[in-house]
Amino acid sequence: MLIFIRELKRNRKSFIIWTASLVLFDILMMSFFQSIADNTKMYDEMVKGFPKGMIEAFGLDKISMSTILGFFGTECYIFITLFGSIYAMLLGASILSKEEGEKTIEFLLAKPVTRSTIVTAKMANAFFYITLFNIIFAFVNFLMFETVKIEEYSKKAFLLLSIGPLLLHLTFVAIGLLISVFIIKAKSVYPFSIGFVLVMYFISIMSSISEKLTNLKYFTPFKYVDTPDIITNERIEPIYLVIVFAIITVSIAATYVFYNRKNIL
Repeated sequence: MLIFIRELKRNRKSFIIWTASLVLFDILMMSFFQSIADNTKMYDEMVKGFPKGMIEAFGLDKISMSTILGFFGTECYIFITLFGSIYAMLLGASILSKEEGEKTIEFLLAKPVTRSTIVTAKMANAFFYITLFNIIFAFVNFLMFETVKIEEYSKKAFLLLSIGPLLLHLTFVAIGLLISVFIIKAKSVYPFSIGFVLVMYFISIMSSISEKLTNLKYFTPFKYVDTPDIITNERIEPIYLVIVFAIITVSIAATYVFYNRKNIL
């Protein structure tokens, strides 16, 4: 419990910065919805002028920015999932490695706690912050939806658009946690984590614009919670849920195994 509380204090500042920055951006973007909705024809014509690949990459062939769900999906959801995933990956990948990088792991291991206890406390801390991060976004988004809406929207789709990022971010936290076992230098965490998330996002885009690469969607978590599919079908595909929970479970289990076997001292 002491380790968990220590990690809460340790990661509080970054949580506040990431959350506040993205929430402010989210509010700013959602405040433009009514002006977009009032000029639907103009924006529809503008979208038609986009390259086909761009339209397919962002799902503009399936959803419209003239609806509040479509606008949120194209303007806000992408940033929440992308930058939220970077935050999640950084949090997960640094939470164990920072102890070795800052030479504080000896202090922890000198206490009457097992390595598994350390992993559990740090993992719980990361999951707590990511869950809180998404709860705050869901609450803010609901308030913004109710404030700027010009017609009713599917509450089920909204709920899924709130759950989707949580699943995505938990996936990246779990992957990051596993990676943190093998990264010692804290400076290496940032380029690797950001690069990994961006590669996953790039693969997601490529699977959307090329039929030959469509099967790549199974290799990137971003496609598991894709906006157009959620809004159009009002569900997250069961196969994607299975993959998400499998990745999280395997990553967590592997973290315990490798960290307990790791030669630290």
